[in-house]
Amino acid sequence: MKKKQIVFFCATAPYIMVYKMAKEFQRRGFETVLITISQRDVWNQKFYGEAFDKIICSNFRIFKPNPKNLVNMIKRFPYLIKSLYQMRKLRPYVIFDIARPNYIAAIFMKFFRKYPIIYFPADISSHLHADLKSALKAGKKLYEIKAERYCFENADGVLHKGPPEALYHLKRKNMLGSPLMMTKRTLCFDPYCSDEFIVPINKNKLSKKDGCLHLVYVGSFYNGKQDVDLYIEFFKRLIKQKVHIHLYAKTHHLSKQEDTKNISPIIDGFKKNKYFHVDLAFPPKERIYEISKYDFGFFIEPLRPEGVEHTFATGNKVATYFEAGIPFVYSASYKFINDLLRRYELDLPIDSTDISLFDTLKRKLKKLNYPKIEKKIVNTRKDFNMTQHFPRLERFIEEVVKYKHI
Repeated sequence: MKKKQIVFFCATAPYIMVYKMAKEFQRRGFETVLITISQRDVWNQKFYGEAFDKIICSNFRIFKPNPKNLVNMIKRFPYLIKSLYQMRKLRPYVIFDIARPNYIAAIFMKFFRKYPIIYFPADISSHLHADLKSALKAGKKLYEIKAERYCFENADGVLHKGPPEALYHLKRKNMLGSPLMMTKRTLCFDPYCSDEFIVPINKNKLSKKDGCLHLVYVGSFYNGKQDVDLYIEFFKRLIKQKVHIHLYAKTHHLSKQEDTKNISPIIDGFKKNKYFHVDLAFPPKERIYEISKYDFGFFIEPLRPEGVEHTFATGNKVATYFEAGIPFVYSASYKFINDLLRRYELDLPIDSTDISLFDTLKRKLKKLNYPKIEKKIVNTRKDFNMTQHFPRLERFIEEVVKYKHI
């Protein structure tokens, strides 16, 4: 019997959550296919090859318009044509159309319109701004805004991270204009832990060797002035208390050169400080082992009052820190994350609008019963786990497929 084909389309390089979902589908007897229009050299095809039976990569890049870039696009065009031919040969059972950018996701949705399509906005752009005017003022492109609306209104199903309220908000007037006419087939599905990534609790922390507290950050950085100022202040105040800061800031869709440029405004002032450490390139599984030797993760950002992104936000960092067996501190404005961690009695919020609290963070963390926290993390990653929640996703796609055929 021919396997049902699950197709994931990523406008950029794939996210680690996509890997975890695909691997679970694969275990359950589905054929998994990855389509991406990103360049081959900015993501690890060998790693993702473990989760996908077939990978179609266009090796294409849309450059800024100028004569030199036009030549580069023409050179890559044959790869794009080949990938389109390979896509036409697919017979998907269901497709996950993953944004951003949304205009690419919208084009793909039209290309595969006769198949069941689940729109998965990895981040909902319209949560970042209160209305269209503020979005355009912040530099958001109108075609990208319209594309996000198109995807929400034309998908057969919508998958998203965070609470149900994240979608309810879109049904009121917001950045996308009038309330959305969205499908009723929606599912909240978070970036859960995976047994494949979970490592044993590390009992040989660096802090046991040097007596210093070690904090780690995993993921990309935003680069607005507000973000830069907050991180610099956070690092300064913790380093003053002899707390080590470790950054694993490799962004999945950027080259090492691009990524270094992206975070340089944040790290330039700390490069020669013995309490500040940066690593830009660690494979996903190796990175989990690496960060397990630190005491705490962190996830802080400035409050952006013009939108509701902080209210609903979640991210792969939550699972990454749990998989590594470490607790983490985070901005108190992350309401959904706070609610989630409170459920597991692992909530460690910090009001990042009051910078003076950074001065007492070390003392606060030192007072915690760390062995008790580790036991809670072990139980948490059993419940906050991809395998545990996957039956909900299977039932969801069956509902979407049934609706499409009707």
